[in-house]
Amino acid sequence: MLSIAVRYLTGRVVATDVGSRDRPEWPPHPGRLFMALVSAWGAGGRRAEEQETLEWLENQGAPTLAFSDHCEAPALPTYVPVNDPKLLCPPDIRTRAERCFPSVVPENEQVHFTWPASLLPAALAGPLGALCARVTYLGHSRTLVHVFLEAAPPPPRLVPTASKAGPRLRVAVAGRLAHLEAEFQAGVRPSAGHWQGYASPEARVEPTIGGHFRGDLIVLRRRSGVRLGLGSTLKLCTAMRGALMAVADQPLPEILSGHGLDGGPSARPHLAIAPLADVGHQHAEGVVLGLALLVPGDATDAERAAIGLAASRVETLRLGRTGTWELESVSPVDADRQALKSETWTRPARRWATVTPVVLDRFPKHEGDAEAIVAQSLVRAGLPQPTDVIAHSVSLHAGAPHAREFTPMESRSGARRWHCHAVVSFAVEIEGPVLAGAGRFKGYGLFRPLREEGA
Repeated sequence: MLSIAVRYLTGRVVATDVGSRDRPEWPPHPGRLFMALVSAWGAGGRRAEEQETLEWLENQGAPTLAFSDHCEAPALPTYVPVNDPKLLCPPDIRTRAERCFPSVVPENEQVHFTWPASLLPAALAGPLGALCARVTYLGHSRTLVHVFLEAAPPPPRLVPTASKAGPRLRVAVAGRLAHLEAEFQAGVRPSAGHWQGYASPEARVEPTIGGHFRGDLIVLRRRSGVRLGLGSTLKLCTAMRGALMAVADQPLPEILSGHGLDGGPSARPHLAIAPLADVGHQHAEGVVLGLALLVPGDATDAERAAIGLAASRVETLRLGRTGTWELESVSPVDADRQALKSETWTRPARRWATVTPVVLDRFPKHEGDAEAIVAQSLVRAGLPQPTDVIAHSVSLHAGAPHAREFTPMESRSGARRWHCHAVVSFAVEIEGPVLAGAGRFKGYGLFRPLREEGA
């Protein structure tokens, strides 16, 4: 067993939630602790033995957490100098802007991160202890801490789980150190990293079934630029894939390019890009608010890190004569719009309906052909055989356009492919995201869960 304890020396924790500047983060995320250890490594001279220790730690999986209840402290406004590199004047005469720093007061000043199945190698005990000793704050710089190795941690209050029903915390995964180092060298803010579901040890988790795409979305929000509807899905997703391939490290990984070493189509699922649009409510307009990168569930941590790093480098999306988009990364857990939240597209459900139409791999010739082809495309996407399929030209999600308003995809021969909206039902709950059809890697065939009857 390995356990790292954090003792808050002032009795107050000033740490902002990654999804909102107005909320405090409690309990502290394991990913925050790992980033603090990485910072201590960088400030301490980047010793080789400490780097080896961090690389070992990021491969140990998500830890359990032991922490106390807390109360939120009032966030009093503070006026701080504007951080503008164009201003060369001293901080004491700069224009000051109002900032609030949310904080909490825990009942117990200690938090424990524990890896029950991990045994720290003797050669790494010294370097890890040295790293912990050099961490002086966790969160805001005024949150002074003492970090140390703990021999007898208390019972956990949260444990990792595959369910998405409970809290979601940031954790370190294999390749996180290299990813943070690359972002630092590129001069960009560190990304949130991997999100992990947590639950109480007594919670009973019902199993769910998912397809090829599992886990959280990498969400890029349109910060500014031309306003586009879902009819522009193909243009947006094609431009995004081109932008990712242009900024990604070479050689391009197969999971990003979609091509094998021989140049032919990849035999395994690869990165998909989907539009996140304002649909599903009375006043929905179908406007695309951002794009999601969907990573296959069998992707390695190194592949996930490569995709995340490429996404952090795309700030402008060029759409030809249509215009441009300025993009920014947002948390898929705490985004300000429902369409940008991961749970909107991944919530387990038995009934799903398309937001963008399914592109069929052949033309339906007889009644019932379209439904059969949609069912086959779902199975091909790693999902169970649906119990019912309805193919239609109209989506059940308010705001989603008619199927004819979407740009047709073309086959290799140049012929236009047939596409349609669909409503599907399964015998068991399915966890998203759900994509199917010949256009699933380019934003088509994107499903969203439907509310249960009577809800």
